[in-house]
Amino acid sequence: MSNTIEMPWVEKYRPKSLKDMALPTARVGNQRVKLPEELTKFVRNFFNERKRINQENNRIKAFNRTVIEKEQKEKLKIKFDKAAILLEGPPGIGKTSIVYALANDLNMEVVETNASDTRTRATLEKKLKETTKSRGIMDFITQSKEKLILIDEIDGIYGVQDRGAVPTILDLIENTQFPIIMCSNEYKTNLQPLYNKIPRFEVNRLSKEEVLRIIRSILKKENITQLKEEDLELIIEKNNGDLRGVINDIQGISQGKIEGNVKELILSLRRDSLEEIFSLIRDLFRVSSLREARNLTDKSDVDYNFLYKWVNENLPTFIKTNRELVDAYENLSLADEIFGRIRINQYWGLLPYFFDLFAGGVALSRNETPEAKGFRRVVFPRYSSGGFYSLTSAQKELVNKLNKKYEISQIDFIQSLLPFLKILCGSSRKQLKNIADWLDLDAKEKKLLK
Repeated sequence: MSNTIEMPWVEKYRPKSLKDMALPTARVGNQRVKLPEELTKFVRNFFNERKRINQENNRIKAFNRTVIEKEQKEKLKIKFDKAAILLEGPPGIGKTSIVYALANDLNMEVVETNASDTRTRATLEKKLKETTKSRGIMDFITQSKEKLILIDEIDGIYGVQDRGAVPTILDLIENTQFPIIMCSNEYKTNLQPLYNKIPRFEVNRLSKEEVLRIIRSILKKENITQLKEEDLELIIEKNNGDLRGVINDIQGISQGKIEGNVKELILSLRRDSLEEIFSLIRDLFRVSSLREARNLTDKSDVDYNFLYKWVNENLPTFIKTNRELVDAYENLSLADEIFGRIRINQYWGLLPYFFDLFAGGVALSRNETPEAKGFRRVVFPRYSSGGFYSLTSAQKELVNKLNKKYEISQIDFIQSLLPFLKILCGSSRKQLKNIADWLDLDAKEKKLLK
């Protein structure tokens, strides 16, 4: 990183109010709706309904104290369609920005979680249960803001392995004391129980004219004059209308030294990204100082959050001893915690520490493992932004065979069971044979356990 930390433009120019946004069109069913009006009405109606329900429940509670158990009344709950809504649309169109702008307009605090990161019943409950049910202790000491709960990437919950997650979300909605807005990138059939309960707003991409207006405004504020109208249209076309991608591209181009053919530069963006990542990962684990690690990440155009996932995935390829791996993963964990603070509180001055920990700290954890000689294979991160693990065919078959014995998710298989089975089978050939016979494994599947 350079000495002066440049805030990403997508954050710098994130609208603070709905009235400042170029809002995409949206539909509920076959009816076109105005998002600002519908979302504002949803939040205000929620609090009116909460007040009514809570008053009625206080009367029910008082009544129940006076009668025997079989005559007691059940407490009321806010209806699903009044407690939560879903914004569905392609990535980069501003769904998250809409929620934050809405909260700012209504003087509310956003409590955000990502469903593709907290995909099981236990983790969802741990993250959200207390938030949805009650106020924090500080709310009773100070005049605190009301909360607006944002569950992002709800379509990251999928398949048999997450069968407990959708019921958990429905349970949270039914018992929430705060309005919930969920976001997803696409329609998923396994979320049908959710679609049946709450309104689903289908949010469209912004028009090219709207995107052009936004980036012209940003370029004017940044005093950037090198990019012509046809350059901007090419960037929009290349990103397929993804406003976030467009803003990232114009920032990258504008902050570099523009020479020669601008069109060729635009078309080359990310063209060699995979080759660059492969090379960068290999070089990163050859550095011998924090300065070298900084120089590598300074020169890279790879998105820092994306690069973090690659480093995380390829650690065991380049670092071999348990003691070194403990240090490396500890640094990754701290980096992740810092990035969370950056995102929530907009503390972009912490970005150099994030880089130092996930790149330099991880690379310099290798102090016993000798530098790799020859070629080392770099692999894609298993956990993609959409919330899916990309398993090999042999791994998928192994999961299928395990599921015949008892249910296990892909995430638990990768994180917990496979490492355990490798240790168990590595202890003796007899153990490997016993497990292979029990699961009826073929040669490729047995190889996974060695």
